[in-house]
Amino acid sequence: MTAPAELDQRLAGMSPAELELLEQELRARLWQKRWDRWKPYPWQVPPDEVPTLGWWLQLGGRGTGKTDGCARYMVAHVNGPPCDPRLRGGHRMAIIAPTQGDAVEACVNGPSGLRAHDPRVVLRTTAGGTFARWPNGAEAKLFGSHTPDDVERLRAGGNRCLVWMEEVAAQRRLSEAITHSEMGLRIGPNPHYIGSTTPKPRKELVALKANPKVIVTQGRTRDAIHLPAEMRAHLIAKYAGTRIEKQELDGVLIEEIEGALWSMAGLDAARVGATPPLSSVVVAMDPAATSTDEADEMGIIVAGRGQQYIPDRNGFQRQHGYALDDLSGRMPPVEAARKAIAAYHQHKADAIVAEVNNGGEWIGTVVRQIDPTVNYRTVTASRGKVTRAEPVAALTEQGSAHIVGSLPDLEEQLTTWVPGDASPDRLDAYVWALTHLMLAPAGNLAAVA
Repeated sequence: MTAPAELDQRLAGMSPAELELLEQELRARLWQKRWDRWKPYPWQVPPDEVPTLGWWLQLGGRGTGKTDGCARYMVAHVNGPPCDPRLRGGHRMAIIAPTQGDAVEACVNGPSGLRAHDPRVVLRTTAGGTFARWPNGAEAKLFGSHTPDDVERLRAGGNRCLVWMEEVAAQRRLSEAITHSEMGLRIGPNPHYIGSTTPKPRKELVALKANPKVIVTQGRTRDAIHLPAEMRAHLIAKYAGTRIEKQELDGVLIEEIEGALWSMAGLDAARVGATPPLSSVVVAMDPAATSTDEADEMGIIVAGRGQQYIPDRNGFQRQHGYALDDLSGRMPPVEAARKAIAAYHQHKADAIVAEVNNGGEWIGTVVRQIDPTVNYRTVTASRGKVTRAEPVAALTEQGSAHIVGSLPDLEEQLTTWVPGDASPDRLDAYVWALTHLMLAPAGNLAAVA
């Protein structure tokens, strides 16, 4: 072993070019050491070959290393044969996540991201977008699929040899993301997708799973031995025998839930791409249990009622309802109020409607403190959740209640909630909104000055 003093002397005698070469060599050895140390789960082992324009799709429960497997695959792809030798680095790839921030956090910088498998990867933001880049010049451009602007960026996203779609089932504009990215899969002899997701009942995911060009691997949380055993045991014991266990832990794609008031087929049949002119818009809020409870979600749904009277499936002429946006999430009260107020102004809403039975009295106080110009109204539940939800579900069956585009988290709650279970906050906010716009008799809502 070389003594420290002798090593310092040898380093001091090197030129800058020699030091740079030494650093590159040490980095390469470190990367190779990390690379060789990785021990995959069986479901993280990719197929020998993915069909051209096909997929390798990892369905898995929580903690099964879906992101890890896709990051490893992309790094191996970069270090394999060039897809186009004319390109610097031989590869131009894309990473599409629910938002561009998710792509940065989970797919590049996170503990299972690209940099965990290859520390030479750097993140660069230029006028052309945000890229993960390798020293040899290969690159992966990062996209989101949340807003219309994201879709336009994908439309002009350029040609690629590999597309990684992260959390496929959570992407709001999934269909458009697939369409526009597929049109750019043109580089090399075998352009294709890799995908990672916890499954949700999305029609696009059902179609992918049934596609013969999609190779599916599936992992279960109970088999994820790298997770602490106590955590696995807790999750399995808590959700044993439930839909959550099948979907969130076993990675099973559940297409329909017996007893659910809404079905994905029904939502799809009523789905629209845009709204007609609207006569009224509301922002409905369903609070977490208390103003300090961040464990539960705050339900925030924007919905409108059309001006025109259009026949429903029964031939009855009526104004139709449209779910425009889902802003729900786990957040503190002030953030929830600010989101609702911003949506109120953005959509030129008539009111913010909030349920006050379940500790929601704080909403009016916070909203008035932030913006006293908002028209704020309260609703009080005089009937049970099932009694309130059934007429709204019937509107979907009749073809008079529509989701505009895709609201995957709301749709999952609608299609997986069975009466008798605790109803989730997105669903509750949606029910309040549609009830107010289409079903509430006069005087059912109280205006709050």
